[in-house]
Amino acid sequence: MEKYNFGQDASYLLSHNKLGIQTLEQLELAEAYAFMIRALEIENGVYHISGFTKAGFVELHRYLFQDIYRFAGEFRDVQLSKGTTRFCQFQYIDRMADEIFGALHKEGDWHDIGTAAKRLAYFKAELNMLHPFREGNGRATRIFIHAYARTKGYEWDYASLDKEEYMKAMIESVIDSTALESIFLKTLHM
Repeated sequence: MEKYNFGQDASYLLSHNKLGIQTLEQLELAEAYAFMIRALEIENGVYHISGFTKAGFVELHRYLFQDIYRFAGEFRDVQLSKGTTRFCQFQYIDRMADEIFGALHKEGDWHDIGTAAKRLAYFKAELNMLHPFREGNGRATRIFIHAYARTKGYEWDYASLDKEEYMKAMIESVIDSTALESIFLKTLHM
């Protein structure tokens, strides 16, 4: 579970879990189970994203991870990097989030699937680089983008993704979102 290279990822997650779990293996299982239940609740309409805003995104993260982490729904206060990717500096998260969610708010209609794929790839890449939380960024972003696509009349079939291809495209999206756009083209439906 030590995914980030800022040093104390594992110990931080273990010391901030609500269940008193002492090993990473047990924490991974509990997190996966709790996340699955909350994600199913969203899919079944038990919970609705309050808005495609910064506050709505924060609330979604809180909802998804509230059973596991005390920091659910809180922006991180440490630097994060993974491999050679350095995510948004923590002191700029608020400002950059305002820019991203401001652009989401101003986004017009998408009249074709090509435009939808391009714009979704852009927003997915931007939210990934923001990486505002200590844990659960990818999952929260995926659910958020899926729901946002629905508001524009598109269904994103992320269950059919080739995981390896998707991860490679996410890494490449740091500098070029073309591969991610291609994945959206294959997995979007009207």
